[in-house]
Amino acid sequence: MGPRALAAQDPLEGLGQYIAESMADWDLPGLAVAAVYEDRVIFAQGFGVKELGNDDPVDARTLFQIGSTTKAFAAAAIGALVDDGLVDWDDPVIQHLPWFRLQDPWITAHVTIRDLLSHRSGMPAHAFPALTLFDAREVAERGSLLDGQGPFRSEYRYSNQAYGIAGLVVEAVTGMSWGAWVEERLFGPLGMGDSSASPYEVWEDPFVAPTFLGTAPAGQVGIEDAPGVNVAMPHGMDRDGNRRVISWQSYDNLQAAGNIVSSAADMANWIRMHLAGGTFEGTQVLGDTTLEEILAPQIHTPGYFMFADEGYDTYGLGWTRQEFQGRTYVSHGGGIFGFPAYVAMLPELRAGVVVLANGSLWTPYYPHQEIAAWVFARLLGVEGRDWHGEAMARTEAILQQVDRALAARDASRVPDTDPSVALDAFVGTYESDVAGPLTVSLADSGLRLAFPGSGAFSGDLEHWHFDTFMLHYDGGDGQAWANSFATFQIGATGNVTGLDLARLGEYSRTR
Repeated sequence: MGPRALAAQDPLEGLGQYIAESMADWDLPGLAVAAVYEDRVIFAQGFGVKELGNDDPVDARTLFQIGSTTKAFAAAAIGALVDDGLVDWDDPVIQHLPWFRLQDPWITAHVTIRDLLSHRSGMPAHAFPALTLFDAREVAERGSLLDGQGPFRSEYRYSNQAYGIAGLVVEAVTGMSWGAWVEERLFGPLGMGDSSASPYEVWEDPFVAPTFLGTAPAGQVGIEDAPGVNVAMPHGMDRDGNRRVISWQSYDNLQAAGNIVSSAADMANWIRMHLAGGTFEGTQVLGDTTLEEILAPQIHTPGYFMFADEGYDTYGLGWTRQEFQGRTYVSHGGGIFGFPAYVAMLPELRAGVVVLANGSLWTPYYPHQEIAAWVFARLLGVEGRDWHGEAMARTEAILQQVDRALAARDASRVPDTDPSVALDAFVGTYESDVAGPLTVSLADSGLRLAFPGSGAFSGDLEHWHFDTFMLHYDGGDGQAWANSFATFQIGATGNVTGLDLARLGEYSRTR
């Protein structure tokens, strides 16, 4: 029986029950799913609750942060400029941002918009934008200070910073903010009235963590702090592995990389446009050739979809590209802490799925991918595979790897050691050329580390061994950086001269 015949018999019968049973195994508080087929929304439903301890149910219009699925919107925002004749995919970045610099002058002169959007610029990755209150321009400018430039155009290197720069290109060309351009050219024509380009358009400022790994200045936040707004709350883990409600997180300093807020219902319209050659209900939102370029392969990548056919995996412009059951499979995930998101399409079948969740997982997209596989398999008439069982088995294998890694970490700890100096000797200000200053202070719990600014990154430093401390940060998901360490340097005279912070590098003590 072919796909069209199956579609006439409602092939998604049983999907709601399947999702509810799957959610229980994944221990997800809430989930929203929409499916599109032949320019129709054939499924749109919420499951579970917006916040643990609260009975308010998730529905298809509940708002979630969608993380790096924003990157496809960045490509489309540039695509609208291409349609208008204002930019070309192969324009050098410095044509639009004359101040832009990388460490290598030749790469600075030649890196293009296409290179940014396909993760082939070789730009070194760094965690500082997720921890600091630097604005988008300063984050981009500090990129010139980063060591570790990778191969140019020959190697896939995922880069949020590259997308932040692409967002600045949009602003330079249009004279508008990134968010205003996305609202005008994408959200508006697509009828995405629930969506916004920043969590600050949903919440009052004190209720949003101002950095990806920060904390909300108001403290503990819940859905009652957004009266009249249909929001889900993200959930993470504390250091003991207990689930907790965390705040929404701003990515305004890399907004084109992951800052959009949306609902399953709105994202269904986004999918419909892609599956209809750039049109939505009679309006041409993107040119068909522009959309083809966005989805075309640009560079080889690791595989992201666990059910993909064997073969070459590639990245386009804001989308990954693989094959599923012999058909092109286009997708992208989003990983804001507590808000795993996933969008997938089979363009040849004119089918797509969006899955938004509000729980934290070691394998953030596996529940989403199994739901997408279930939907597409039904539409294709494919039977006989246990998508949930396969996903759970892969997850168990990953969790075993995590357990082994944590056991090896713990085995490397040297017991019964003390720091070289008293704890108060570590107190002071430390500075990095790239990431700026941070302070170490004394608290009842011991040492604390903090970046400047209300709500910026902060956390406790637990003594590990010698002059190394494990970092337990206050915001985000407390399990995600459980292997992060800060090692202090002690000078010949016994004074503390600096520290080496995982994912951030070396800091010199300034006072």
